[in-house]
Amino acid sequence: MGEELKHANIRTLQGKPHHPHHVSALAFNVCLVVLALAAAIAFVLITRDHLYVYSYSPEGARTIAARVERLNASLIPLEFDRQQQWDDLVANELMGHDVAAARGMLLSAPGMLASQDLADLNRRAPPGSNDAQVERAALELLTPGTRARYEATVPLLARSNSGALPPQVVTDPGALLGSQQDFEMIARAIMLDPDSEPMQLIIIGLHLGMGGGLTPRMTEGAAVLMTTARRNDYPQGFGLQMQSLIDASLNVEDFRRTAMTRAQGEDAGAFAISAPAFSATLNAARLEALKGALDRIGAMSAASSRNGAEALLTHAQSLRDIPRLLLIAQAARDRAAAAAKRLPRDGRLLTAAHGDLKMTRDLAIAFTIAGIALLGAILSAFLVVFRIVRRIIARMRDDDYAGELIDMSGVRGL
Repeated sequence: MGEELKHANIRTLQGKPHHPHHVSALAFNVCLVVLALAAAIAFVLITRDHLYVYSYSPEGARTIAARVERLNASLIPLEFDRQQQWDDLVANELMGHDVAAARGMLLSAPGMLASQDLADLNRRAPPGSNDAQVERAALELLTPGTRARYEATVPLLARSNSGALPPQVVTDPGALLGSQQDFEMIARAIMLDPDSEPMQLIIIGLHLGMGGGLTPRMTEGAAVLMTTARRNDYPQGFGLQMQSLIDASLNVEDFRRTAMTRAQGEDAGAFAISAPAFSATLNAARLEALKGALDRIGAMSAASSRNGAEALLTHAQSLRDIPRLLLIAQAARDRAAAAAKRLPRDGRLLTAAHGDLKMTRDLAIAFTIAGIALLGAILSAFLVVFRIVRRIIARMRDDDYAGELIDMSGVRGL
């Protein structure tokens, strides 16, 4: 009888179904696939629709300014006598007559000085002081020669209204963009050669009032862009994207065809003919995108300086970096001008600004699906582990019970 019970118990153990375990494993794999797909869709939506928003706030501005100060601190290669090296950086910018960069290096003192000098600075201008107070306190830490040169060259913030940046004497941006004669010269070239680059023609045409014209800030942005595009460190990737954005604002073939209905060859490029043709063949949607980019670049110049905006643009890796660089310029102002001028073009400056993710309906759906898939995967994994543990415990108990039956059978046989 005991032998029969033992064999019946073993058969029962061997006959237990394993289907629930397989179903849980299948569900786990399906959830992982769905999770990966949802995450990929969310990534595509974020990059395609530019869902990171870089908005200014006073609290965020202080954080960004502190990050830029630390980036400027990385320009000091040696820990020995940091105060003298900081002084040298300020002096070098003064010798180059770059007011914004000189002030930016001076204002970056809290992040650049050694602890002893920093304590002295904080006694004069405690943390949280405005830029005018920091400038006045940092001046006391400069060597007499650098301090005298700074006061003679740089308009002090304390002497301007509310510590705002004093007005700077700069060249009229319109003078940097071109004239009616320049427009006609380029138009004539395009009439003869349809493969001629229309970028400058488009900028000059907008500057001359065609296509609704440009606001003063857009004009400043266009001047910064055209000047930066001639620099040796103008980033290639950003430059190609910007050129594509500008070129897409005008259909060159339609422009040539429209102008040539009134004249032939080079004569079709005459201003009286080419200007109306230019206005008639602009792409309104692409033109608005271009004007938005120029407006942001102009705002960068207003926040720091024209030289600062030009240097900032050299750190752009794509068109998506313009809002981020604008936030850095608005938050760090002269500090950003100094950092942009001297930091390597390796993306470090861009990390100073962190954007906020803008939630859309499609992105919310993707995140919801990803969350459900993640929970499903966790639940499936838990069930698999739970069943495995339960089976191990049950097997141990059944083995003990079978052993007891065998022992009892042996006793009866005696």
